[in-house]
Amino acid sequence: MKLLLHAGPMKTGSTAFQELMFNNRDFLAENKIRFRWLKRWELDELPSVLAEERGKGWPEILILSHECLCRLSPDRLHSDLCNFPGEKEALMVARSLREVYPSLYLQNLKGHVMRTSSYEEFLSEQIDRDRNPEDALRGQVFNYQFLEQSFVRAGCQVSWVKYSRSNLLKDLIAFLKKRYCLGLDWESFRPLPPPQGASPRRSLDFGVAPVARQVNKLCKAGLISVDVRQDLLVTLLDASKGLSF
Repeated sequence: MKLLLHAGPMKTGSTAFQELMFNNRDFLAENKIRFRWLKRWELDELPSVLAEERGKGWPEILILSHECLCRLSPDRLHSDLCNFPGEKEALMVARSLREVYPSLYLQNLKGHVMRTSSYEEFLSEQIDRDRNPEDALRGQVFNYQFLEQSFVRAGCQVSWVKYSRSNLLKDLIAFLKKRYCLGLDWESFRPLPPPQGASPRRSLDFGVAPVARQVNKLCKAGLISVDVRQDLLVTLLDASKGLSF
């Protein structure tokens, strides 16, 4: 019996992987894998989540996935997982900071953060957070050594997959196949549909970032509604150059 925590961090293809696994959960069950896409509030209720999974009967492999699992404190995570009766492992994806920083900033513009500050201000804050991750009580951390040590302290083995825009999902499935000796062939998975609307898999272009900041300022000031903001951001996404994880 094994527990795998797919733990992010953010902007490393988590949503694409989660959608792929969720859409193929019946196929995964045939291969003795149960996949659970955690909701944000369930990060605070992991003992209850595990109790619910135990009630269903432990699968051979249980995968819990949320990109913010890597931000839980190691002491708390150790306590939350202490009653799981099998091996515990964390899987994370390492992406170049030159890619992940701009991607997170653009996500902050279109997400619930409603960022209004410049990229330069964001970058200064994020670099300081990653240089001193032990002091970062809020926000995301991409100090990969720190994240790995946190999971080790929580009693988990740690594995990494290198981010690749073109091959990430194949690489993650290949990891599962090799790690657990499973018959998971990429060709057997139903492909993902194209992302729509304000999906996390869609990215703004930096060319529309000033407009997105102004939209956020108007929303925060109460001059436009959240729904109008959402419609405007989707329009900006449609006008942006490309899609990304």
